[in-house]
Amino acid sequence: MILIIGVSARQLMILAIYFIPMFALATWLIWCVAKCSRDYIVIALLTVPFFPLLAITVTGDMSRYLPATVFSNGASGKDQIVVVSALTTLLFAVMLAAITVYVLKALWRNIRSSNSEPSG
Repeated sequence: MILIIGVSARQLMILAIYFIPMFALATWLIWCVAKCSRDYIVIALLTVPFFPLLAITVTGDMSRYLPATVFSNGASGKDQIVVVSALTTLLFAVMLAAITVYVLKALWRNIRSSNSEPSG
């Protein structure tokens, strides 16, 4: 609801085009990686350390990457930039956590399978 205040229909459409694929990708990654409830918990816990790391680097200020017409002028525009940047950072942190869980699970499977092979 906070994004809708002071946002025109055109601005809302641009943000929807921006966020819907990103949300779909994050959802798909979690769906592919998580096979049990423990995986969801691990992804959520790994999101926490990735959030500040991404906030100070890649996704900290999304106004650099989106067109200037997406945000309103004045104080409401600054609020919109903060909200969009925070949502982007959160989605990227979730995606990075899901990819990390996938890589860790693959490494764990390889280690277990290499240890179970008989020496010959």
